[in-house]
This record gives sequence, structure tokens and C-alpha cells, in this order.
Amino acid sequence: MMSFRLLPFTDERLLHILKSYPPALTYLVGFSGGADSTALLFALKQLDDQLETTLKAVHINHGIHADADLWQEHCEIFCREHDIPLVCCPVKLEGNSGYGMEAEARQLRYQAMSALLKPGDYLLTAHHADDQAETLLLNLMRGSGVDGLSAMPQSRPFQPGILLRPLLNFENSTLISYLAENNIAWIEDPSNQLVNQDRNFIRHEVLPLLENRWQGVNKRLLLTRNAMTEARSLLERLADEYLSQYLRHPFILQISDQLDEDPALFKLAIRRWLKQSAVPPIPVRSLESLFKQVCKALDGSKVKIQWGGWILRLYQHQLWLQPESAQPHFSETSWPENETCVDLDADRGKLSLQGLNVYGPPAEFIVSNRSNCPVSSIKQGKLHKRLKNLFQAAGIPEWFRDSIPLCLLNGELVAIGDWCFDDQFATWMSQNNIKLAWHPQNSLLQFIVAQQH
Repeated sequence: MMSFRLLPFTDERLLHILKSYPPALTYLVGFSGGADSTALLFALKQLDDQLETTLKAVHINHGIHADADLWQEHCEIFCREHDIPLVCCPVKLEGNSGYGMEAEARQLRYQAMSALLKPGDYLLTAHHADDQAETLLLNLMRGSGVDGLSAMPQSRPFQPGILLRPLLNFENSTLISYLAENNIAWIEDPSNQLVNQDRNFIRHEVLPLLENRWQGVNKRLLLTRNAMTEARSLLERLADEYLSQYLRHPFILQISDQLDEDPALFKLAIRRWLKQSAVPPIPVRSLESLFKQVCKALDGSKVKIQWGGWILRLYQHQLWLQPESAQPHFSETSWPENETCVDLDADRGKLSLQGLNVYGPPAEFIVSNRSNCPVSSIKQGKLHKRLKNLFQAAGIPEWFRDSIPLCLLNGELVAIGDWCFDDQFATWMSQNNIKLAWHPQNSLLQFIVAQQH
């Protein structure tokens, strides 16, 4: 077996790990009162003078166990005795997340802690080597790929700050030894012994059995985790190279022939793109379905994959990523008399007539959209060009076309967005040194507008 050392826990080793990261304004420690978080918080307090970083603790009271308030009181007493500021946050579990009580509690816990962070702050959690080994086995049982088998990273961006796990190279037994040496008490959550939970089953049933057969199983699993981390790093660089060439917008990915013909690269690039976009991971089956649909697509607008509140659609060899909530169609709006701009809605922003001596449109001016517009073409020269063809030529997906403002002057369609104009209206604007400008707030609509200019 390759060499891998898990060292005893000491203040000095913790200091060395913390010093390998940029200085923090504040260390916010997730403090449950259990052995792991108690060891971390106590050691940080011993390093006060050497770190010169503000130290705070946060205790999340889930209110599930009958002794939850007693545990909070224990944390309050510990922090008071050691002169550590403590914030206690109650959270309420609804039990309807669909992911189980444990996952819901974790999500609420991180939400509460992230709300306390400011830029430059670090959230420190007490995950250790045993947790890392358990996570790897859990993810293996879930059929995870390289990302899952890399288990937990030591650090990652977290809201405005950084999430740091400085104890990942220390076993739980060394943390307990550290507490015993310093005569520090901690509390035990009896639910940690219940093997009906997957993590507890692995901790109390699976890992001891593996340890009896293969001594040092945690070290072996961490070697696998380290190998997977290196593999993930290489794959991320490969995906980033593709994305740097074909990502046209944070939410728009060009599908090249290379991606179309290589399912492994396709899946790698999609996963990396979604991760960079802070979007929930796409399920394996949905990703397989997406690849098959993209390969077979003749009319790309029919490709649609939904998961976790997000949608991926294909249009003209580009994947568009959007929240699942449908964009509301703005109502038909009359341009206010003697006004130089009109508000549409939060996504579509404003339309304005910019120029000297502009006091509003020259006659009855209506802002509509494709669904409400009584006219389906615009006059340019001797031709009437159909809206559908103009939208296609502009590269605007079907599902975005009702978001494009259409301007009607005395019942005639004179402008599509701020780029396609009826000849007479264009002449009027030119003669009066006037410009029609659209300023949407939605980033994908901003992209669409930018492509037309």
C-alpha cells in the first residue's frame, strides 16, 4: 500500500494548515458541542495570539432531539468560559424537502451559517478523516463519478466567504485524545448510534468490518480519494479548455461537432458548466437523455431537460440554461404621452426614445409582444418580412420570442426590439436624431440584444 500518514492532532499542526490559506477577517466555527467541533474550537482559541483573526462560534439548534436546548446551553457555557462569542440559530425542519431529514437539516444548517458570513470570512467545520472515508463510501454506493469519489474538498467558495475543513487529515480518535489531554468535556448525540441512517451504518457496521480485513482502511480510502482528486483536477482542466472556446454566455453553451461525437466529453463539459453556474448537479439519467436528444435533434427547440428547478434547451446548436419558472408575458402597454421611456417589467426593463427634444412618440404608440400583436410582419422596402423569419435570423429561441417588445405606431408594426425597424419609422428617427433603446434586466435578454448590434 502507498504511504499515507494520518498524524496526531495538535495546535501547531492546525496552525500550519491555517497559515497555508490567505488570512481571514473572521473564523466562524460551526459548533455542535460534539468532540470534533469542540477540539477545533478549543485549539483555535489556543492560537488566538498567533492568528490575530477574530474567532466566533455558531450553534445550530435543530430542535429535533429532546435535549436540544441542553446541548445549546452546554455550548453557551463552553464559549462563555473560554471567552468566545457565540451565535445560536434555531432552525425548523419541515420534513417535506423530499431528500430526507438528515439532508434537510444539513441544508438549513449551512443556510443559517452562510447568512452570518461577510466577504473575507471563513466558515470552519470539523469534518475529519473518518468523515471523509464515510463520504467516499456513501458516494460509491450512490454510483458517483470522479467528483463524488473525491469526497469533500478541504476548502471551497461559500457564499461571500470560504468554507474550510482543516481537520480532514486527522482521525476522530486523535481529536478525542487531544480533548482528554486538555481535560475538555463534550456532548454525545445519541442519534449518531442509530444504524438506520446510512452514514451511521457505514461508521458502525461497514468500516469496522473492513478494518478487520484490511487494517488501516481509512488511510486506504483516503489514498483513493486523493487519486480521484488528481483525476478530477485533470478532467476539470480539459472541460475548462472546451468551455473557454464555446461558452458564449454563462448560460449559453455552443455544441460543437467534437462534443456531439464524444459522449464522455459532452457529459464532462455539461457537468463542469453547471457546477460553475452554481446549478444543482444534473441526474445521470437526465444527462444521458440530453446527450441522446442533442445527437438526434433536427429541430433543436424540441430538446428540453428539466431537473431541480432548472431547464436545458437546445436551439441552433446552442444549449440555453434557465430557471424552471416560466417568464411571464408582459401585458400590452401604451407608451405614456410626453414620456421618453416606458417600463415593461423586472426582466424586460425599459424601452426609451433617446435624443434631443424628444417628448414621446409622434402618435399612438403601443408596446406589445408576439402573442398579443395583431400584426405578424414588418415592412422593409417593398417587402413585408414575417416575424417568425426575423426571429430565426436573429437567433432568438422560440421560448424567448414573447419576451421581445414589439412597437406598433397607429396599428402598424414599426420596431422589433431596438434593432429591426419599419422604413418610415427608421427615417423619422434618423431625421430627428432619435434612437430607440431597449435595456432588459434579464442577462439572457441582454445577450440577445447585444447580438443584434
